[in-house]
Amino acid sequence: MTIATVPREQQLSPAPPGELPLDLIENLPGGDAAGPDATDADLLGPGFAEIQANLQAWLRHWAPQRIPAFTSVRDVIPAGSRGRSALQSAPTQPDGAVRITASVYDPPNRDGAPLSWSRNWASLVELPSAPETGRLYYRFRVSSRLVLDGAAALSLVSTSLNFGIVADSSTSSPFVVPGFATPLVRPLVGVQCRPDTETDASQVIEGSIAVRKGETPAMAFVIGTDVLFSNGWIRVHEGSSTWIGPADPGGSGIVEYRFAPAAMLRLFDGVRS
Repeated sequence: MTIATVPREQQLSPAPPGELPLDLIENLPGGDAAGPDATDADLLGPGFAEIQANLQAWLRHWAPQRIPAFTSVRDVIPAGSRGRSALQSAPTQPDGAVRITASVYDPPNRDGAPLSWSRNWASLVELPSAPETGRLYYRFRVSSRLVLDGAAALSLVSTSLNFGIVADSSTSSPFVVPGFATPLVRPLVGVQCRPDTETDASQVIEGSIAVRKGETPAMAFVIGTDVLFSNGWIRVHEGSSTWIGPADPGGSGIVEYRFAPAAMLRLFDGVRS
C-alpha cells in the first residue's frame, strides 16, 4: 500500500469541526500514485490487542500460597471422661486438611445431658509483601466430608470454619479481627449418624482487603468439628475430613491471591462512573 501526500501549495487550513475538507479530499492521489510506504504502526498507531491480552492473562492468573499444617488446639470432652478424646484426628499434613475418626458408645441406662465433643485446629498463612499500594484479592474453597454409621437417640455431627485476614501481620493478628469468633461458614450442620451415611458440602469464599506497599497480609483458618450424642452408638469413619483448597474443585492445601494496583482500581472506578 502506498500513500502520496498533497503538494504543499495545495494544502488547506484545517476545516472547522464537523465539516469535510472537500478541496483536500478532491486532490488526494489516485491508487496508482507513487509515494513512500507506511507501516501499520505509522498509519494506525499501536493496537489494543496487546493490552487486552495482558489484561486477560492477569484476570486468569491467581498466585497459589500453601497452607501450613493445621495445629490441634481445642479438645473438649464430656465431663467426667478419662483418657483421650473419642474424637480423634490423624497427624496433620501441609495439605490443608484435618482428618477425623470417632467411635462412641452411650449405654441406655445412663442419666444426664447428651454427651458432647468439640475439637478445632488452626493454621496461619502469611502472603508475600504487597508490591505496591492497592488491594489484595483472595479466594479459596472450604469442603467437608463425613462418613458415618450408628444408631442412637441423638447423634449430630457438625463442621465449621472460622476465618480472619489482616493487611499487615507485623501490626495485627488475623485471629483477633472483628467477627472471627463467629464461624464464617458451617459446611455440614447436624448430620445424623445413620447406617452407611456419607455426605459432603463445599463452598467458595472470595474477598479482598486494602494493602499498602510493603505490608505483609496474613490469613487465619480454624477448622472445627462438633459431636452431640446420647443413648446408642456412632462411628465416624476414615475418610471424614474438612479441608481448604483452591476455588476450582479437586485440589487442597492452597489459597489463591493476587494484587491489584491502586492505579488500576482508579481506572476501573472511572470507567464505572
